[in-house]
Amino acid sequence: MTMVLFLTCSMDQTSDLVMGQLGSLPIFRFNLDLWQNYRWSVTSEGYRLQDPTGRTCCSDAVKAVYLRKLFFNPPRIDQPADGSEETWCREEVMQIWQGIHDLAQHQGKLALVKPSPFGRWTKVRQMVAAKQYFRVPAWEMFHGGGFHPLHPAVVKTQGTQPPGGGGMVMVREVEVEQLSPAFPWFVQQQVTLATHDVTVVYINGKIFAFECRRDQFSGLDCRIPTATGAARWQRCRLSETDEKALHNYMRMTGHIFGRLDFLRDQEGLWFLELNPNGQFAWLDPEGTEGVLKAVATEILAVYHGGGPNS
Repeated sequence: MTMVLFLTCSMDQTSDLVMGQLGSLPIFRFNLDLWQNYRWSVTSEGYRLQDPTGRTCCSDAVKAVYLRKLFFNPPRIDQPADGSEETWCREEVMQIWQGIHDLAQHQGKLALVKPSPFGRWTKVRQMVAAKQYFRVPAWEMFHGGGFHPLHPAVVKTQGTQPPGGGGMVMVREVEVEQLSPAFPWFVQQQVTLATHDVTVVYINGKIFAFECRRDQFSGLDCRIPTATGAARWQRCRLSETDEKALHNYMRMTGHIFGRLDFLRDQEGLWFLELNPNGQFAWLDPEGTEGVLKAVATEILAVYHGGGPNS
């Protein structure tokens, strides 16, 4: 029996919703955070997988592979100076499944989410390139004290690692001069007149744009709701100029999927970042906006032999 292999984690609700759009299509789900409950064997001849229910999946039967998030859910662990058994296991498991993902790329089985043919697009590269198509707030990454004063400024983070003590680095306004020179920092000019956050899900040439008023969340980070509840994201239209800029920017990056984040003021959009595998189901949880269906269509195209998306 042929099937689709989902590479994800157990708490990823986006995977749940996308799977729901695929109907009766056979799916084998690998949850990285539950790796100890699976059995697998990988050789030069292929791979054989077995999930906690005893269901099996062989590489010959896999017609499409969809990558969501290969992610170890909390509790996160800090790496001791002399290493630890848990971090060693995690790295070994990650390498195996990254290898299976790379093999799917080589075989033309990856659906939608795949590496760019033009290499990795870090935030530095993204923001430098985005200036060709969008307004980009001034920014600086520094250590030992900044050279370019930004007022007012916000502090951000590039990675996903917590700083320790159960904390997270959220977007917040800072006085750059008061940041400790002992740490690496990423600061950006605050767009003080922005009225909305805008996020765009780009799916192989299709644009799904959503907006949220900035007075619907606390502070400057849209992930922090107000005391009255979660922020309300609504579908919105972009100008022809913005849509053309999006198409050109995505063509430049080589990605056919991504979630792009912007701020908007009276003059238009400010580019913040591109997440090549960003979450998106929270924008269309009922499947009424077409986002989930568009993702499912791309997976089905690969599964039914349409070849890799391009």
